[in-house]
Amino acid sequence: MGDKAKIVGLGGFLGSGKTTLAIELGKKMVGLNKKVAIVTNDQGENLVDTNLVRDYGFAVTEVVGGCLCCKFKDFMAHAQEIVRDVKPDVILAESVGSCTDFLATVYGPIRRYYDKEFGLAPFIVLIDATTILEHFGRMDELTSPSTPLGSLYTWQIKDADILAINKVDRASDDELQKIEAILREINKDAEILRISAKTGQNVDKLLMMAMEGDHRPRATITKEVDYDTYATAEAELGWFNGIYRIYSDIPLQVDVLIKELLAEINRGVRENKGVVAHAKTRFSTKQGWAKASLVISDNSINIVGATPPPSREIDVILNIRASVDPEVLTNIAKTSLEAVTLRYDAHYGDWSATSFKPGYPKPYYRMMHT
Repeated sequence: MGDKAKIVGLGGFLGSGKTTLAIELGKKMVGLNKKVAIVTNDQGENLVDTNLVRDYGFAVTEVVGGCLCCKFKDFMAHAQEIVRDVKPDVILAESVGSCTDFLATVYGPIRRYYDKEFGLAPFIVLIDATTILEHFGRMDELTSPSTPLGSLYTWQIKDADILAINKVDRASDDELQKIEAILREINKDAEILRISAKTGQNVDKLLMMAMEGDHRPRATITKEVDYDTYATAEAELGWFNGIYRIYSDIPLQVDVLIKELLAEINRGVRENKGVVAHAKTRFSTKQGWAKASLVISDNSINIVGATPPPSREIDVILNIRASVDPEVLTNIAKTSLEAVTLRYDAHYGDWSATSFKPGYPKPYYRMMHT
């Protein structure tokens, strides 16, 4: 890789597993004696993922208040700072789950203006094997999108150098074949790989593709991306980021609280005729931490980390992306928290929260390569 830090772009829709994959790739790179830094990215602040990455001991920086393309100058300033401080061989850069047009707005400007400082790995886009078939049940919604969200998802697929179908341990071979067929129809040039960040399936292979491969400039989707449609797709989702603390006179079972809170939030969103695109929360005590997440159409709640023992005080970071109005989403988050704490004769305090819809995407650069 020479003296330049290599940037590995990680894209993919909300809940596809980007942070889990970044951590797993990072751990394997460290095992190969590589220094690794991770950049997290979100429209808002108080991020579960930044704290999770830090929990695993990685150097981490975050770009907030917009996607990497709209906050490109911030992204590069953070990347340069972390290079000075840490001197990483690899920077894993995770984009917001609603981001697209990445090659033209992030990779293109890096190649043109920062080529002496950074190398570029193939751009990896994660596909969630557990949700793509259900969320886009009519597969022609991806080949010929009729909705803004369908267009956004399709543009993400077309932008990829590598399409990594994640969570394959939870999908049948028949489902995976259908997914591969639709991905190949949309993007004929990308390499397609089945992986599981959770079990490790093919993560070593993806690691080698990222470490040994380089992004090759190719025609971007910039002419195709309609930013009015892009903005409409993002605005279909309300975003909530909050932090607070739960208090109790009796030690509380942390993992039980995690599951009940997310289940309550999911129920509240459905009652308001919405869908949770991704909800994730980090619970921490003086003895440890745990993260839990809930994704579109998924009845199970995935927990990462060693759940700490029962505690009287629990610090919480909560991020929700759901297809309901932001004010409604805040109310759902708060009433869900009140309902769960009431069950355990507990209470909460130190509440700080924001909710919003993303603004119109305005990338700092857009560079076509034809």
